[in-house]
Amino acid sequence: MTTGEGLTVGAVAELVGVSVRTLHHWDRIGLAPASGRTWSGYRVYDDDDVARIHRVLVYRELGFPLAEIGVLLDDPAVDERAHLARQRELLVQQI
Repeated sequence: MTTGEGLTVGAVAELVGVSVRTLHHWDRIGLAPASGRTWSGYRVYDDDDVARIHRVLVYRELGFPLAEIGVLLDDPAVDERAHLARQRELLVQQI
């Protein structure tokens, strides 16, 4: 369901394929917070929020821990390419 302000947590969960509980957890730890709230306090996600969630999912699929994903997404000084190259090397070793 959408609101005039954006997508509800249920709509985002269905869109990206994770549970509402996962999105609540990610919001609580600051990994993928909702940018807004309805007048009744429900989380509302805009397009930028959904794009961030997609990036979290990509990093998670590559095996990055949530704490490291947060650093990758939030620290402008982090070299994402270096992290991805390192993760690729680890995946190749596992294979």
